[in-house]
Order: sequence, then C-alpha cells, then structure tokens
Amino acid sequence: MDIDLLKTFLEVNKTRHFGRAAENLYLTPAAVSARVRQLEQMLGVDLFIRNRNNIQLTLEGERLLPHADTMLLSWSRALQDVALKADQEQQVNVGATHSLWSFGLHQQLSKIFQMLPKAAVRAISHPSEMLARMLVDRTLDVAFLLEPSRLVDFKAEKIGQVKLVLVSNNPELNSKTAFQSGYVYVDWGVSFEMFHAKRFGDLPKPVLHTNMGAIALDYLHNQQGAAYLPHSVLEQEHTPTLLQVPGAPTFSRPLYAVYRASSDRKDIVDEVVQLLKPLSV
Repeated sequence: MDIDLLKTFLEVNKTRHFGRAAENLYLTPAAVSARVRQLEQMLGVDLFIRNRNNIQLTLEGERLLPHADTMLLSWSRALQDVALKADQEQQVNVGATHSLWSFGLHQQLSKIFQMLPKAAVRAISHPSEMLARMLVDRTLDVAFLLEPSRLVDFKAEKIGQVKLVLVSNNPELNSKTAFQSGYVYVDWGVSFEMFHAKRFGDLPKPVLHTNMGAIALDYLHNQQGAAYLPHSVLEQEHTPTLLQVPGAPTFSRPLYAVYRASSDRKDIVDEVVQLLKPLSV
C-alpha cells in the first residue's frame, strides 16, 4: 500500500474539495484525482460521491477512514522508532513558527536535552496552520502557538508570554514617525493584526511585509527602520543598537503548548511542557 495514497484520501475527506486538498498537499488537482482513482482501483470500490461542490464519502469510504488513520499513525511511529539510536528510548516531535524559534524558543531546547537525555528530539518550523494540521495527522506531538486552534481532543496549556514591542535602530523616531519610512510589518497572527489596525488604522504601505521576524531583524541590521519584535531583542547585542520606540503601544500574547490529550506519548509531552514553564519571549 502506498502511504501517499492514504494521505491524499484523508486530505480530500477533510477538505471535501480536490483543489483545496491539492493546495494542502502541494500537488496539482490532477495529481490528487489520479491518486484517489489509483486507490479506488486497488480496492475495487468508489470512495467518494463526486457531486459539484459537494464531495461526500461513500459507505466504502466511511469504512476505510479509521483504517487509513491507523495505518498512517503506525507508519509514522515505525519510521520514528527505527530511527532511534541504541541509547534513546523515545522520540518527541515539537514544532513552532520560524519567528518563535528565532526569538528565544530555540534556547529552551537545551533544557530538554539536559533533563531528558534518552529522548530523541525532533524540532521543526512551519506556519501555525501547518503545525495544527500536523498535530491532527499525529506527525507532531506538541506545537507552540500564539493562537491555538480549537481542535477536538487537544489541550492548549499556557506556558509563557510573548511581548511584542516596536523597535528601531533610529533613536530619533517616535510612535508617529516610526511608520513613515522603513517600517517592516511582521505578521504575528490574527490578534496582532487586529491590535495593529485598531491602534494605528491605515498606515503608509510598509517597506516589507513578512511572517518571519528574523527577516525584519536582518533588515534593521542593514537599513534604518522599525518593526514589532519580541522584547527579548532589546536584551541582545546588535549593530546598530535597537531601541524601543518611545510612546508606542506594546502587544502581549500568551504562548501555548498544544498537544493531543489522548496521545500515546503523553508522559514525555507532559515532561517537555513542564520543562519549558515559565517562558518569556
């Protein structure tokens, strides 16, 4: 059995749309259709009722669904167990956005290495939507998110706080002039977008729009400007020196560890979460 065929079947069932499933799997719609047809030919049954804008599982598709979930989970666990070294007992997969890793979260991994020496740690970076999808697919054990999705059978536990401040390498800027030239808009999620719109309204178009804080930081290393970044950057040495823009409002948001409440790795996940408390970025 080709595991990719099962992944495609599950994604089409989840999205109920071949086009959206293709986007999520980074495939073309034709490739998704071909995979589903190949799986149907292997099983000798139709898995979907294909009505326009209304794709539904057939009775046979409903029967396959739990088996597909189980097979994918077993395959994922098999790959991880085979990769373990002789002195490792268990693997834990943790994920966060690129920006959270870049601004302090990566430094917390040393706690896991020290306190759980027999654990094989896999740390990955993806957008929050992808991390949530990986949690559902059981390819990720715990995700660190600012805006946890409301997923069934998942727990979102607050482990710390992220404080965003407007920083600049130009000491002459204030809360009004910081947005006029060289402003970099960093996408920190829907809540930050609402905060930004409410506090500042319509602003001149930023010189750069990014979802990676490290790119904004690199810009400020080379060009004059400003950006909302974690407060921790003010405690680090930079050339030129970064300063908090006086009078600019700050944005604070809880940081959550999101994991499956019924995970078969719940013990090690609980240990990882507790080791990271409290966390300030």
